[in-house]
Amino acid sequence: MSSTAVFDIKIKSIPRDPRNTLIMACPEPSLASIVAIEYLVETLKMEEIGSIKPRGHIPIVTVINGAAKLPYRLFFDREHAIVVIRQHVPIPPMLYDQFVNKILDWAEDNSVGRVVCLTSTSLLTEQETDNVYFVSEESHTDEYRQMGLMPLQETTITGIEAVFLDSVLSRNINGVLLLAESKVLTAINKLIESGKISSHKDVLAILNQMVGRYGPDVTAALKLIKALSKVVGFEIPADKLAEHANKYAFLVDKNLEMYMKPPKEELPVFY
Repeated sequence: MSSTAVFDIKIKSIPRDPRNTLIMACPEPSLASIVAIEYLVETLKMEEIGSIKPRGHIPIVTVINGAAKLPYRLFFDREHAIVVIRQHVPIPPMLYDQFVNKILDWAEDNSVGRVVCLTSTSLLTEQETDNVYFVSEESHTDEYRQMGLMPLQETTITGIEAVFLDSVLSRNINGVLLLAESKVLTAINKLIESGKISSHKDVLAILNQMVGRYGPDVTAALKLIKALSKVVGFEIPADKLAEHANKYAFLVDKNLEMYMKPPKEELPVFY
């Protein structure tokens, strides 16, 4: 990849605190990770500290309750030393490697000790469980086991999740990928694998028939919030998560459209 910068980045410095934790999402159609991030911003009343804007791309602005919001922004909770990256629209796959490395450069400059990436996966067993799975550097696996998280067993990870792991594991940062099982993502993957659908519109139509009103996977988002409580060391209240998730149902279509791109664009898919 060319080293030419393709992002305009404006981010404030944060206090050099050994607790500093950066939380981001690997967006996928269930929106569990996106909802979890948005919920953190709202519940913890986080301060906006910066933005990231791809150069040379058609501007994208999301609107929520009349408020225009750029899709890639950073927020900070000073009390708990947490930084989150809000992504309403997936970063184009061909730019994701540079996006992650720009973020990690800033993280190292600001003494961020841990970087957490949230995502969801199809069911790993016949029945959905409350488990949240993790992938991290070998030297940190015992730490995450002791938090009550489950190590992901032998498998292969591709797409943006793999880009995140490849980028973070090459640095002196404690990086971890957290995965919650999602019935919504399971249904989507089965439809894609069946070969009976030709577009994301077809997937949405069939899902509406199968699971009723289609929206973010609140159950998977709740699992991620509970797992984050263990990682950051304080209880994140989750009583208003379902109400919050309804605000972001409109993002499903955009994320699913990106998910259905041809394989040459490196699908953000977990196998």
